[in-house]
Parts: sequence; structure tokens; C-alpha cells
Amino acid sequence: MRHKVCALLAVAVFSCSSEPLPPANPTPDPTQPVVSAARGNLRFKGPERLNNDLAAALELDPQTVCTELGMYQCTALVHTVSLGGVEPYGAGLYESTGTAVATPLVVERLAWSACTQRVNADLANPGAAVLFGGVPLNGGKLVDAAGEPVRAVIGALTQRALQRDPYEREMTRYTKLARDIEASGAAEPARAFFQALCFAVLSSTESVFY
Repeated sequence: MRHKVCALLAVAVFSCSSEPLPPANPTPDPTQPVVSAARGNLRFKGPERLNNDLAAALELDPQTVCTELGMYQCTALVHTVSLGGVEPYGAGLYESTGTAVATPLVVERLAWSACTQRVNADLANPGAAVLFGGVPLNGGKLVDAAGEPVRAVIGALTQRALQRDPYEREMTRYTKLARDIEASGAAEPARAFFQALCFAVLSSTESVFY
């Protein structure tokens, strides 16, 4: 009987172990800063608002922020339920059940798709670039990873996505990211940095909650 119970628990992603469970409220790590929300009632943006905010921040067509197979709009057709939306006609889901296990992956999928589009468009036509066209490049590398043009891009992106100026610690972190990517041997380190920077800002907790 005990083996049957163990098997059932394993299916439910538990384990039959004599090790004690971790405490429900572990002691905070004193080395990590404690950040308080400006408001006490944070809410996940959901499919439509998240999609529209990404489109607005990066000046993209809301219908093309993310598509699957180049045809199916991600937030309206493919990942609606995972993002806390409803699907009355297909799945018969008339009320939102909230977010799901796949929600973080879907949010990252949306952010990466939107960022890749903006970066590709700006680098293909720097004269009409929205965000990433004014940074001096030497081939595929940044001329100065910590220079004022890079800092200006970080500031503009943060303003567009989060409606605030970046903190100095964020500036330091992102310029270090640029140097780390270049040191990694990436084929196009400037493009890789722009994509990573955009993704980090737009997939952040501050970006996907309101």
C-alpha cells in the first residue's frame, strides 16, 4: 500500500522522503535588499494589456508583437488562458482562472519576440530607428559599452517601459552586461546586448505588473 501511495505522490510532483520540508516562511537573507511595492495591490497585466504595453514601449503593431507560425497572434489566440484571459468559444472558459505554470515562459516569449523585432528593425535602418540606432558601432561591436550613447538607450528604454529613469545600479548592471556579452565571443555582440537589455527590462516584474 505504501508503494502505491508513493507512486501517486510522485505523479503529483512530490517525493516520498524522510527529509523535513523547508519552512513556509524562510528567514530573509540579510545580504539581499528588501524592496517594497509602491502600491499594496499589484496585479498581473493580463494578455491584452501586456501585449499593448509592449507594443507601445517599442512602437510595434500590437498585432505583430508576437505570432506563432507567423499567423496566430500570441495573446489573443494561442496563450490567452496562460496569461489569465478567457477563451469562451474554443475551450468554453468564461471566467479567468488566473495565471498558470506556463505564464512566466509565455511572458518571456512575448518580450523576446517584441525585443527581437525592435532590435532587428533599428539595426537594419538606423536612420529611422526608434531606440537602438544612435549607438556608434565598430562592425558588430559597441564602440564604448559604458559611453553616453549606451546610457541614453538604457534611459530611453526604461522610461518607455517603466515610466521612470533607471537607477544608477541598473546602469552599472547593464553596461557590465554589454562588456560580458562582448567578452563571451558573440558573433554580433551589439545586437545580442540590445536584445538582452530590452528583454531584461520588459520581462521584469515591474514591467508585467501594475
